Amino acid sequence: MKKLNYAKHSIKFLAPDELEFESGFHKTLYELVFNRIVDGGEYAPIVDVDEIFDESLGIDLPAVAEAADIKLKKKPSKKATNRSRLTVQFYVRQFCEAFPAMLGLFQNLVGQSDLAIKNAEILIGKECDGSNFILVKQVIDDLNAQVWKRELDKSETQSGVSTLGSISEELLSRVFESMLDEHNFFKVAASQVKSYGDFVLMCLPNNLWISVKSNFARERLLASGYSNDILGVGFFQDYEEFTSQVRVRNFQRAGFLAMYCPDVAVSPKQVEEDTNTYKQVCDFYEKKGSILPLNINGKPLIRPLTSLRDDLQKLLDVKDVQRRFTVDF
Repeated sequence: MKKLNYAKHSIKFLAPDELEFESGFHKTLYELVFNRIVDGGEYAPIVDVDEIFDESLGIDLPAVAEAADIKLKKKPSKKATNRSRLTVQFYVRQFCEAFPAMLGLFQNLVGQSDLAIKNAEILIGKECDGSNFILVKQVIDDLNAQVWKRELDKSETQSGVSTLGSISEELLSRVFESMLDEHNFFKVAASQVKSYGDFVLMCLPNNLWISVKSNFARERLLASGYSNDILGVGFFQDYEEFTSQVRVRNFQRAGFLAMYCPDVAVSPKQVEEDTNTYKQVCDFYEKKGSILPLNINGKPLIRPLTSLRDDLQKLLDVKDVQRRFTVDF
């Protein structure tokens, strides 16, 4: 057995001879990673997937997978920038589904939202829920900052953007999990209305939509507003997205009742400066001698992300939809 340390947690890896492997494919990759682990060291990338791809590590991974009758559950697009390299990354990612604790030990690897969350849960020693979802996002961001040591190609960049959004949506789904009932509050699935938001809570005079974004708001968030009652939710890193008078006015005009900003650090710079996006927004308005912007109901427009669940629960506590109003939100 070997151990690696992440923050205050110790992650254990059994020796290959202590495990029964599903296939020779899994055994080959596990041994490769395990042999590179320095017992007692820090949890960080130690295997470059590019070096697996160019076979400089002595492994022809597609051939190993074929010999073990391992087929990819998802194949790269035929239009992928470097389809062969991406294929190897997909094989490594599929291996990590069986051994999620090893995900963060690979470098130059395209991500996958559910796998990234599972890996982060292992590193913090807890399942993701409403009390620690921001911490899980911090861990994922920390690992993502270490993954790439070269410039991403077009396909990898597109995949990364998609994965970031999926991670944010999945984390918030975990937060809402006990609240979703497919009747009063549910995730939006129909493509015809998906552009309005990611979740919707039944209310009067308008249903309350929730638009989930990843690390930045930008114009993509404004595109969700259709003069409905809507909430903007994300792990936003740039506080200046919420201090421009014009941008705030656009949020208000588009129907946003609240913009939920993280009230714990979500970037290395914020960690270093011991601050967070919500605090930076509050500090900006305090220095101006202004109050925080209000929504159409005269309530705070900018709110801490950790209060999101409680704010929504207050609405859901009103069981009669005919008496569940957004005019007081």
